[in-house]
Amino acid sequence: MKTTLDLPDALMREVKIRAVHERKKLKDAIAEFIRKGMAAGRKRPPKTPKPVKLRGGFTPTTEDIEAAIAWGRD
Repeated sequence: MKTTLDLPDALMREVKIRAVHERKKLKDAIAEFIRKGMAAGRKRPPKTPKPVKLRGGFTPTTEDIEAAIAWGRD
């Protein structure tokens, strides 16, 4: 597909130089850069889990949590 882009001159120079060094056609080098950029954009940091809401307003202490873990191991 043909597309017209208005890119900064300095960026276009860098792309052309890299394409020459990698012995690629300019259009292939640009397509590769776009693919890599798109793939990098997919990576999201893992979501932090929502805090657990307990009934009755109970707020466990560190000791409560450690006791529950120890009880679960028995």
